[in-house]
Amino acid sequence: MGLLKKLSRKKVDAASSIGADDKSGQRTSADDDDKNDLSVAPAPAPADAANDNSRDAGAGAGTSTAPLYEEIGGRTKAADGTWIAWELVRPVGVGAGHPVSSKASLLVTVNGLSNDNFQWQGLMPVLRRDHAVLSWDFRGHGCSENPRDVRAVSIASLAEDLEVVMQDVSARGLASTSHVTVVAYSMGCQVALEWCRDHGHRVDGLALILGTPQYSMESLLGKRLGDAAATLMDNAVSFFLWDCIFAVTFISSWISHGAALALGLIGVTWGQFAPFYRHMKRLHGGAYARMLVSGQRHSAMDVLEQLDRREVPTLIVTGGRDFAVSKATVQRMHAAAPRASFIHLPRACHAGMIGERGAVVDALEKFFELEGAEIQFNRDRKRAQTGVGESPADTPPKDPHGQPIQL
Repeated sequence: MGLLKKLSRKKVDAASSIGADDKSGQRTSADDDDKNDLSVAPAPAPADAANDNSRDAGAGAGTSTAPLYEEIGGRTKAADGTWIAWELVRPVGVGAGHPVSSKASLLVTVNGLSNDNFQWQGLMPVLRRDHAVLSWDFRGHGCSENPRDVRAVSIASLAEDLEVVMQDVSARGLASTSHVTVVAYSMGCQVALEWCRDHGHRVDGLALILGTPQYSMESLLGKRLGDAAATLMDNAVSFFLWDCIFAVTFISSWISHGAALALGLIGVTWGQFAPFYRHMKRLHGGAYARMLVSGQRHSAMDVLEQLDRREVPTLIVTGGRDFAVSKATVQRMHAAAPRASFIHLPRACHAGMIGERGAVVDALEKFFELEGAEIQFNRDRKRAQTGVGESPADTPPKDPHGQPIQL
């Protein structure tokens, strides 16, 4: 996460917090272990942000109408007491002097296994164009704390973490979480669908990118061998061994990446994928193993089917060179969600959000247009059926510290 990555790992544990100096904007320490504190900074512009902002630029010379954004970082406690780090990027208006917009709908990203959110950075211009974007790290990943109870890590518990993060953002008055768009990658697709199992009524749209709804190792190993591997990892492989594997992988990443390129398993350069390898130094072996085991034993294909029956706008992006999602899995997804928009990228590997970024951006743009049209249609239909006009005005927007902004 842009700002949160600047925090040392020690500062993310329960013994630290971050405050703001009202005069200088510099951060100061606090000792309240039970409060999840905020850090605020202007959102850094991704590589493609200049092109994105130019679309909104006005014709008047010397007058900038490009949208402005702010980053708000925070943390909240999971059920086992683990601190979960999150970051919200939201629009603050157009040009200088504009108040925080309370109308931007919320979009939540869900990372893949062993990822922080680096793969989303190139997609941020399209993600944040019409949304406030909420990202977060799994337990044992990124800026979140290592799990305090490793055995409690599962797809279901991570889905609960997602809800806890959204409740925290809502309680602070930073964004409305009553209706959200969910965009998930890789194993994050299972986490997102599991969250939808209990909260599907709040989903305006769902995008699943290069991921499967079930049995995370099935496409690579087959169901039986995947189940056997999950049993072995659950009972015989120590978490320390995984930490050693990650260390070796990081040290030899040039070699392993070259081998993956030669075998056609990956279609991006080492430099493009370097943040992934750097993150492996931070990755918690226990969390990784438990997610793999739980992912192999989990299925949310039924949730995908339920969302399709409710006509929730759904985008499913698959890759022709993606080892993590087999053709058989894609066929089952087609059967479960025949109304979904399926985009197949023949050259995309599992890192397709980097290697085929332009195609993924195009797919998301079309999806957001469809989602917006569907939302407007439902509003018009409700208005016609009930005679109810516009929804009541939102509560006054609040600053990162929960205080109402005077408009």
